[in-house]
Amino acid sequence: MNFEKILNAITLFIADEVSKRNSKGVVLGLSGGLDSSVVAELAVRAMGKKKVLGLILPDRNIAPNDTKDAKTFAQSLGIKYTTIDIGETKKEILRLLPKNKLAQSNITARLRMCIIYYYAGLLHRLVLGTSDKSETKLGYFTKYGDGAADLLPLGDLYKTEVRKLGEYLNIPSEILSKKSSPALWKGQTAEQEIGVPYGEIDVILRQIDNQSVTTVDKVPMTGKSVGNFDAINAKRVLEFVQKNKHKTELPPICKIRCSLRN
Repeated sequence: MNFEKILNAITLFIADEVSKRNSKGVVLGLSGGLDSSVVAELAVRAMGKKKVLGLILPDRNIAPNDTKDAKTFAQSLGIKYTTIDIGETKKEILRLLPKNKLAQSNITARLRMCIIYYYAGLLHRLVLGTSDKSETKLGYFTKYGDGAADLLPLGDLYKTEVRKLGEYLNIPSEILSKKSSPALWKGQTAEQEIGVPYGEIDVILRQIDNQSVTTVDKVPMTGKSVGNFDAINAKRVLEFVQKNKHKTELPPICKIRCSLRN
């Protein structure tokens, strides 16, 4: 990887998009994890620390170390940040709703994004998304939650590439070494939930991009151009991609005028 070229491309992208949209800066959620830390660092390099606001939005005591790491990193960057615990608000909303673990976790992500967009509107800024290519390809995000954004600086970098970029940017080791997690419940990790490690996920996703793997029925035992992968894991990743495809597409529009002409 040519880190300097990647760094220049992303910082120019952020600065150019903010400028041409007549925005006063950016707002992003700071989770204390890899992706949001890399995005915050890139945003500061693109525009300076005064145009970057970090929002730290913990859910009570689900991931206290993440909250601490997010605050420490924001301080090291010199950016303004605000911490809002969404736990009590979420509890009050869920008190009125039927119980369901997945639906409840999606509310967590959507509450966070509501607050991020509130500040973006208040300050006339854009929302910087923190999803990487692995997450967007898999659909591993909450629709209109952490998947909502105005700009996706890491959208063309796989998770393993983001980690290497983080090393290049000297992101703190305690952040780099963390297992990826949306922190929607205690002990949650992305790799455990998906069932495949990111090192292997990214190999399989590259094969899908290269059209070496297209359907679950046509999974080869090895990837000729980028190394070996397990066929069972390949099927799992493909099923994940296909199941979540609706997340990466715009809602279908009912074409009334076309119908009226017929």
